[in-house]
Amino acid sequence: MASAAERLRQHTFEVRNKSVKQPVVYAGTLIKVGTQGERFWCKVKWVRWDGALVVTVDNDLIKLPWRPGDEIVVQREHVLETCDPTDMTFAGLLAASRSVPEADVRWREMRVAEGLSAQEKPKTVFVLRDAR
Repeated sequence: MASAAERLRQHTFEVRNKSVKQPVVYAGTLIKVGTQGERFWCKVKWVRWDGALVVTVDNDLIKLPWRPGDEIVVQREHVLETCDPTDMTFAGLLAASRSVPEADVRWREMRVAEGLSAQEKPKTVFVLRDAR
């Protein structure tokens, strides 16, 4: 049975399903995290000595108090999805799409099919990063 502190930590941010591959995360990686029904992108600034990730918010958010550039700390288990900033797959989808949201939805569907992204929870709000 998990301690009260462990349960609180797990419920602060969504926890990645154990069946999803552990992502490789390093400084510069874009990661998606979720809390309070909202998922959003962050950029990893550095990995702390204890494995926690110091990140900056890379999205405009709807419900949460953070703004782009705000620094937060998350655990590796909270990483729902990653994107290498040099990933050309998203860039290609963007070029073939009519909009950033359309490209992001297609990219996400590909990542879920490959087992590289977490399935969304019911009523989750996705905030799409602006790639242009």
